[in-house]
Amino acid sequence: MRHTHLNILYSVAGALYIWASSAAAAALHVDVLDRDGKPVSDVVIVASLRTPPQTLGPLLPSSHAIMDQIDRQFVPRILVIRTGTAVDFPNSDTVAHQVYSFSPAKRFQLSLYRGHVYPPLIFDQPGLVVVGCNIHDNMLGYIYVTPSPYFGKTDTGGTLQLEGLPGGEYEISAWNPRFNEASDEITRALRLASDARQPVTLRLTRPLSPEPRVRPTKANRSDY
Repeated sequence: MRHTHLNILYSVAGALYIWASSAAAAALHVDVLDRDGKPVSDVVIVASLRTPPQTLGPLLPSSHAIMDQIDRQFVPRILVIRTGTAVDFPNSDTVAHQVYSFSPAKRFQLSLYRGHVYPPLIFDQPGLVVVGCNIHDNMLGYIYVTPSPYFGKTDTGGTLQLEGLPGGEYEISAWNPRFNEASDEITRALRLASDARQPVTLRLTRPLSPEPRVRPTKANRSDY
């Protein structure tokens, strides 16, 4: 995967933890802006330690996640999880759906169904999983699977706050299907002191693309 660097500006720090570490932990506050300086929501942010510490605290987020189907859309449209997380795909819609993915990180097909009839699927490989419905072509979802425990998505204000990070050398990556940079995923090297509270603003260099219309490879409907 190709990488490119982002321009870095400084902003106000905040605090929201997703991982418990030592008392002398670093905090990271990330703001994502488009080329015109407007906030970008739903951006996946992952902070990956280049040299992981010998010991880490317990994982605080649940190892169980949900991607529902409501009004013929996946909810949430973008889900970011840690490797090994179980994901449920309930259908809370008024119509039946046939969910599938042929992405290398997780290939699966769920036969036509309504309600909550399938057990959760384990996403045990890192990577991007594009999810579609074989009945409704407008349905498109994304599951970003990362081995790092330090991750999240920007909110409507383009902001994500991470706290409880051990000090060290990090690679900060940002991804969204609308990015139109030199690569789909963009990265930045960053050093965090063990007790630092680091504010960072990532500003894109190119306009955002329209919502993607590329569909994952269609499943064979005759199989069901």
